[in-house]
Amino acid sequence: MSLLGAILESKITAPASCLIETGTSMEDIDVLAPLVTNVEIQTSRAEAATGKIVIEDRRKEDGQWMAADSGRFARWMPIRVSVDFETHIEEIIRGTIVEITPNYPNNGGGCTLEIQVQDDSSVLDRDQMRTVWGADEPMSDRQILEELVSPAGLEVDGESSDGQSSRSLSQDATPIQFLMERARANGYELIFQEGKVYFGPKRLTGEAQAAIMVYAGKATNCLSLSIKDEAQHPDGVRFDVAPQEGGTAPVTETLTADEEPLGSAPAASEGADAGTESVWRVSREGDESEEEVRARAQALVNEHAFRVRATGELDGSLYGHVLKVARTVKVDGTGERYGGVYYVDKVSHVFDATGYRQTFELMRNATGDDAGGGGPLGAATSAISSLF
Repeated sequence: MSLLGAILESKITAPASCLIETGTSMEDIDVLAPLVTNVEIQTSRAEAATGKIVIEDRRKEDGQWMAADSGRFARWMPIRVSVDFETHIEEIIRGTIVEITPNYPNNGGGCTLEIQVQDDSSVLDRDQMRTVWGADEPMSDRQILEELVSPAGLEVDGESSDGQSSRSLSQDATPIQFLMERARANGYELIFQEGKVYFGPKRLTGEAQAAIMVYAGKATNCLSLSIKDEAQHPDGVRFDVAPQEGGTAPVTETLTADEEPLGSAPAASEGADAGTESVWRVSREGDESEEEVRARAQALVNEHAFRVRATGELDGSLYGHVLKVARTVKVDGTGERYGGVYYVDKVSHVFDATGYRQTFELMRNATGDDAGGGGPLGAATSAISSLF
């Protein structure tokens, strides 16, 4: 089948539905599913994924409530929310129930049970630990990560990096608080997805997620898109390197972005001839090592290289996938400058009476589409647009 034919056939799509499973064995909430009126899940590469589930609760003849007394919802109970696309199921969030709110208004027909959920990072925020890592022999940040998450039944994602191992580290915080500090010290992301923990730099290479299609006739899955292309960001970050000999002045080092550009023209290539440098400075914090200061400075300039920001909304059923944060995605139909690969920063998933929608925030550290205006997918888009 041709690419054009495959795209047209894929548009015959059944509405996506929400699948909620709870308990250690992750059982479907079954007869309670029709009572779910609203589900909102917020995912982010910088914060824990959280969500709210609203259930229309009903009182039975014996005085028990269908949802509140079902035994399917309790504090710290494991929960998983997925999307059933009929042909396949994709997970949005896996974690625990952190808050339950039954509401009993004057009108008994309006009773609800609200469930607040948080990803697996929640189970790492219970025990404040005091320990020293690497006191006897050096330990990498990844080794510390493995020790902290294994009691919670979590795995370290195979794509994770080692981090630093230059000095012993004192922990006087919960595991998640300490791990967030170590992620910042390395300029890493800390992502909890599908029972695994990713600890490492942005994953900018590899296969991108299914394309976001704009103005593509019947292939369109994007309901709206807005792009902001900002100038006021540093092209470099300076920091002082400790002198090698006593009595000599510190040496200033300037770092520039070193991450893979998502396009043909890196962000710093525009404005380089404006006449003045665009450079910020960072200073050592507390007992940071030189390695940590350098990593933090590099992370800062890398983050500011992502000056192209996009916000929009997907029809979840037409898109046919869960758009995942901390991964790349292709945007097709926005022209040569703004078409191409973006990095997913945030996604909000909403199920309600109108269907399934995904509101997203993307970012990019370059302009220009390396595929030449959209590549094969862009060509198919043009062909479809000419037909409809």
